Amino acid sequence: MHLATSGKRPLPRRVAYVYSPEYAELASLLPSNIDRSKKVHALVEAYSLLKLRDLCVISPRKATVKELCRYHSRDFVDFLRTVENIDEDDDDDEDDERIDKLEEYGLQQDCSVFEGMASYAEHVAGSTIEAAALLAEDAFDVVIHWDGGRHHAQKDRAEGFCYISDIVLGIMELQKGFPKVIYIDLDVHHGDGVENAFQFSDKVLTVSLHHFAEGFYPGTGNGRLPSPRSKAVVNIPLKSGLTDGNLIRIFDGMIEPLKESFSPDAIVLQCGVDGMAGDTLGKWNLGLDGYGHCLKTILSWKKPLIVLGGGGYKNSSAARCYTYLTSTILERDIADDIPEHEYFEDYAPDFQLQVEPGRQPDENTKEYLKVVQALVNEQARNV
Repeated sequence: MHLATSGKRPLPRRVAYVYSPEYAELASLLPSNIDRSKKVHALVEAYSLLKLRDLCVISPRKATVKELCRYHSRDFVDFLRTVENIDEDDDDDEDDERIDKLEEYGLQQDCSVFEGMASYAEHVAGSTIEAAALLAEDAFDVVIHWDGGRHHAQKDRAEGFCYISDIVLGIMELQKGFPKVIYIDLDVHHGDGVENAFQFSDKVLTVSLHHFAEGFYPGTGNGRLPSPRSKAVVNIPLKSGLTDGNLIRIFDGMIEPLKESFSPDAIVLQCGVDGMAGDTLGKWNLGLDGYGHCLKTILSWKKPLIVLGGGGYKNSSAARCYTYLTSTILERDIADDIPEHEYFEDYAPDFQLQVEPGRQPDENTKEYLKVVQALVNEQARNV
């Protein structure tokens, strides 16, 4: 059995893929996603996708301080780059001020300091900026950066496993060549950091499709539509148990009209996969078909596109999905049988690319989605 992606095309899509073994090692230190990066890229390589002539592997790079400060505050950037020698458990008086800074800049709890953190943040930001620059220079049509997509980081604070806002910095770079950008966020968590950065822009439309419930992080994006703050902010709050079928209906019925009305020059897709069935933090039942449909639809718009990663806390599921989406972009069919490679045993017991459907009841009823769609479509007429 092979997983079909799409039909033939007249000319190859120019695709770049951000990767190096050293960068994968670095990204695999992220406390919330230990070893995920290595396993994602290993599966992509196991399917020989990185050897295709249609794909250009580009090296990650560090962002400079000047680049980071295009959005982030200088104090935050300086502290982020020098904090790794601080012991969070040290209560000596001489360290009190620095411990306070850890709290001020969000570098505790879900964004705790780890060895290699500064280099990781610089590389994540620099690589998304480079992806945007390559698109702005018309070097590629699509750039894939699975280790990017940190959508919770704020201007002067790390939040929600996100140490730096590579997305905001990437959009700012992308606008050098493409003034109007639509940002689409498929993560199960609300893309609050990116929304906050562009909430008053008339050139960036942020669209976040996410789970919303009392007590679910980050607790924002409740979909009071149209937005009381900005017509360029669209939130699509969803309930537990979202299925591929409903995701497809939502994308076609709500996000397509937004794109048509806004008429973007370029697209940034944050493809967090914590909505996949079985994810440890997610609340949804999604599989490859739902994410694949969204990506295929976006590709059909034929606009410059950055594809980023995001959440996803079951490594084998994230690797499956990102491999499938890579093959979708490259328009290559790949086998459902997982190839033997270093992490082959992670895919037991079935060793299949497809993910078993989730069985949570889908609380997104037709009546609820009809109400949400009416509100979103009303906003689409005003963006």
